[in-house]
Amino acid sequence: MGAGWRGRSGPTRQELQKQESRSRILAAAKEVLGETPYAAMRVEDVIARAGVSRATFYKYFDSKFAIGRELHGEFGPRLSAIYDLLLAHNDPTEADLIDWIKRVVDFYRQEKDLIVTFAHMLAIEPLFHPMMIDIIRETEERWASRIPAFRVPGSNAPDAMRARIESRLLLRQLNDFCYEVAMFDWSIDVTEGCRIMAGYFRGFFERYRLEGAAL
Repeated sequence: MGAGWRGRSGPTRQELQKQESRSRILAAAKEVLGETPYAAMRVEDVIARAGVSRATFYKYFDSKFAIGRELHGEFGPRLSAIYDLLLAHNDPTEADLIDWIKRVVDFYRQEKDLIVTFAHMLAIEPLFHPMMIDIIRETEERWASRIPAFRVPGSNAPDAMRARIESRLLLRQLNDFCYEVAMFDWSIDVTEGCRIMAGYFRGFFERYRLEGAAL
């Protein structure tokens, strides 16, 4: 080996500084969003909280939507992991579904600030809507590997269109239910609410079980 060769055992100091600056900006954005609605948040608020220059901020993000998109990119895999707990069961019982839905509600409670932020982004950022649709589509595709009914929406089966509509509405109902309980402290018997939501899932499973199993 030449005398000038140096092995790379890890990131350079400059790379570490870049990672640290970027992480500091995202952490500051989370803090600001815990106090201020997304629509009212300004880039200047994040810059001040992060203690970085405008030049440093714009080196990594070109807008506050870019921050929101990045936060959602980090959030998505954690949401998918909670959703995919359903896949521990090939044929979830009502009790399995109730327990799973409660865990999704708990996740929404833990991530309240971010979920409110994403709801605001959905209302005012047109480019955010396709990202949310992608989450639903990817969830359906993953669930299709274990749950026969979810194979139907993405197929050419006779009931594919109806199943596609029902699947989309079902996942939106789950989101709306968890949002209402977690964000607004909906004064209901949560277990009973989860039981009703579980009934919607069981109904979907039953309607498309045979058609999905044949695919």
